[in-house]
Formats: sequence, C-alpha cells, structure tokens
Amino acid sequence: MNPFFLRVLLAADSAHEAAAVEHYLHDAGHEVVRVEARGDTALKAARLVHPDLVVLSGAPSGSIDGAALAEALARHVLAPTPILVITDPAELPEMLARQIPSASWPSHSEASSLPDPALDADAVEAA
Repeated sequence: MNPFFLRVLLAADSAHEAAAVEHYLHDAGHEVVRVEARGDTALKAARLVHPDLVVLSGAPSGSIDGAALAEALARHVLAPTPILVITDPAELPEMLARQIPSASWPSHSEASSLPDPALDADAVEAA
C-alpha cells in the first residue's frame, strides 16, 4: 500500500517555490511524483504519471503558460483531477482545505494536516 495520501504533480517556476511547496506536501504525507518548471513538460508529465492532484505555483516557462496549462489539464488530460493554482507556497494548506473536498480524496490512507505557517513562525520565534 502506498504510504502517501495524494500523488502530486508540481509545476513551479523556480526551485525555491518548488522546494517550499514540496515541504508542505511532504509534511502532510503527500508524494510529489514529478516537479516541472515548463508548462509543456508538465502537460506531458501529467499524461504519464496520472497524479491525484496538480499544483501550479508561479508562471511556468516554455510554450504553455500557467492559464493554458490549467485549461489543457482540466479539459484534455486529467478531468476531474483537482488543479490548485497558488501564488505563494504558504497559501497551500488553506487551498487544500478549501478546494479539495474530503469526499474526493483517495481513501487508501488517512490524511495528515499540513503545517500551519503561523505555528511554524511561532516556533521559530520561540527558539
């Protein structure tokens, strides 16, 4: 059995953004199965890995921009796989909680909660 809750394809425009988003996802028990910086390669990767969730962070480079990538994924590749578009990695926990109803999540494992950025900041200040 897969120990992860969701298999995630991440399209991020920078290594820093990708690392931050991966941190939130891994801490929540999700598996990032592929990270892509280009929109066209993210579209190809989605066809290959069939993720449970796609997270778009920033503006991917290449011949397909973020809006076109989201539309192509939704219409032609992954329907009804959820696609989250974020502008700041810190908004991912709230987006996951709001946008993905628990009924649509795979039932093969239990969800763990994503870290609360406010709590993380308090822990850093206390140290």
